[in-house]
Order: sequence, then C-alpha cells, then structure tokens
Amino acid sequence: MYKIFIDTNIFLDFYRFNNREKLSNLQSEMGKYQKHFISTEQSQDEFMRNRERTINDFIKTLKEQINPLYDSNFLVGMTGYERYLKSIKSANKEIDKMMHLCQSLLDDTSKDLVYNLYSSFNKEVYRRTDDIINRAIRRKYIGNPPTSNKTTCGDEIIWETLLEYCQSDCIFVTRDQTFIDNANFLKMEYANKCGKKMTFVTSISEAIRILGAEPSSNLESLENMIIIEKTDIDLKRNIIWFQIIYRALEELGGKSSLEDLYTKIEDMLGKEVLYKHFDHMRFHARVRGSLERFCSSSPAYINQLDLFEKIDDDCWAIKTK
Repeated sequence: MYKIFIDTNIFLDFYRFNNREKLSNLQSEMGKYQKHFISTEQSQDEFMRNRERTINDFIKTLKEQINPLYDSNFLVGMTGYERYLKSIKSANKEIDKMMHLCQSLLDDTSKDLVYNLYSSFNKEVYRRTDDIINRAIRRKYIGNPPTSNKTTCGDEIIWETLLEYCQSDCIFVTRDQTFIDNANFLKMEYANKCGKKMTFVTSISEAIRILGAEPSSNLESLENMIIIEKTDIDLKRNIIWFQIIYRALEELGGKSSLEDLYTKIEDMLGKEVLYKHFDHMRFHARVRGSLERFCSSSPAYINQLDLFEKIDDDCWAIKTK
C-alpha cells in the first residue's frame, strides 16, 4: 500500500486561499485516503512555527494599513473634515477587527481551517530521535541532499525519518526544489535502504491519481488557484498555461471550440481569481497564444513541446502522435 507524505509548504500555501467552503469540503473529501497519509515530528514543528509566522505577517500587514488621524487646525475648519475623520476612524475600526480575527486563529487552533486540515492529514506521525538527528547532521556535512539552509538541517531530518520508519512505496508531495532537483538520487537511496519505490509529485491531486483514484474537482480547482495566487509571474509563464489548457482539453474529450475551452478553464481556475489578473480579452489572447506556441504548424511555435493541433480557426485539439 502506498504512503503519502505531504511537505509542510503545501499546507502553508492554503493560507493564501480564501474560500472557506472549499477548504472545509476538502477536509471531508480526503477522509477516505486517511490510511495513506504519514507525517514526521519535524514536519509538525515546521508547520506550527511557520503557521505562526504566516498569520503574524498578516497581522503586521494590517497594522501597516492603519491610518493616522491628521487633525491640524488648518483642516478642522474645512467643509468635509468631519466626514473625512469619520471614514478614517471607521476604516481603522475594521482593520482592528481583522487583526483580532487573525489573533484569534493563533490563540485558538479550532478556528483555523488550515490547521484543522493539516491535522486531518497527519494521524500517523513518525517520531524524531537523537539517532535520526545525528544522521541528518552527518548527511549535511557530507553534502548529500536534501539540503536545508546553512544553519539548520530540517529537510535532512525529514528525509532520514522517512528512511527510518517508512517501509512502503511512498509518494512525496512537494514543490521544494531541494527534493525535486535531487529526485533521482533520493529515489535510489530510498530503494537501496527501504527496498521500496519513492515517487515525487507537486500536488495532492497527482498523488491521488497514483493511488488509482480520481481527485475531486474541488481539490484540483483549489490547487490550481493556489498556484495562480502565489505570484502573478507564475500565472504568466507558458509552462503554467500549457498545463492548464492541456488538462482542459483532456476533460473536453481532447477536442474543443475556443468558446468551450475558455469556459472550461474558467471553471477550473475560478472566475474570481482569473479575472483579478486578466480581463476577458487578455485571457482569451493568452489561451490562443499558448495554443499557437505549442503547435508545430503555427508560425508562433517555440520549438519545444508539440502538444496542440489547430483543426480550424475556432477549434483546437490535443495532438495525437
């Protein structure tokens, strides 16, 4: 039976997402995979430390938005001053409410959806030992991956913990480059020491597919939107767009009109998030441009992957080899 380990940063990314209903639904949806999930004591410590830092960052940002009351004698006598003063006080009052809400999440974990989601994924926890820590330190001195920063060895401890306890084929969900860039080395080491297979993926949806199941549309939509929310730059990279378009065409049966393709992508990513970054014309142009850049018969082809085929001006398909 596969075990699934989910890296701390995957959960921390959920703090970027503001749809409480989707997060609540995800917790119940993942219950059927409970027996597969594993964690480590080191990961739990990292989550709790970074959870506090993340929420405190939100509080700090809110504090910076508090407006000072400018009440010079010059302004007091002006028409509209009272309205100005009232609006500033009202805005500051709402900011203060948000700060208290954030603080309440820190003080009472039961109110924190992300914390509760994290807890539901982490019922089987592998404990850290002095021997594991010593092996992690030795690993760092030798220079073997994964590699944490210069002063800590958290990633090394997590990896040594998995080598110590996990005796199953394992799916490691991470977007941390120290694991992704060294995947072949780590797979070989895991096979040699545990006699099992290690697979690295970048999303929970991919892990569920390896189990032979189909992830919920709620989970896929949530993960796609988190990728978009993380940075505007990521949204605008061709690599992200061709993945989104390819998945949309797959779900449409491999072939679609542009209008149906636009609608499918809107459903996948969520209109609210999508149109925060693009108006309709720019979104349509981005999709068409990505189709052209990954189509070898197009003048815009970038000589990389040949993925799409233009059937006519309004119809595109996944290219079959």
